[in-house]
Amino acid sequence: MNNDQHQAEITAEQDVQSDVSKFLWIVIGLFANIIGILIAIVYQPTPPATRLLDKSEEYITFYTDTYKTRARTIQLNYALVGFIIPAVLTFFFIHLV
Repeated sequence: MNNDQHQAEITAEQDVQSDVSKFLWIVIGLFANIIGILIAIVYQPTPPATRLLDKSEEYITFYTDTYKTRARTIQLNYALVGFIIPAVLTFFFIHLV
């Protein structure tokens, strides 16, 4: 792994953490249920082009690939959290009442 690739991946990880709304994906999973999970799997956000100005082609490729992969993982994880919340609450209410 060369320095350009490593730096692109680190920067993409940091950027996607601040760009992806975790709360939004919990809400999507909560209200859209299985469709919300499918949306999280299919939808791939692209990084803003301004972040890639004056970067090498290799840097752009690694950054974009890392950004999309990590964004999809975050989206799916938080959509699953939103999907599971009602099931867990239902389970506890059924067994506690």
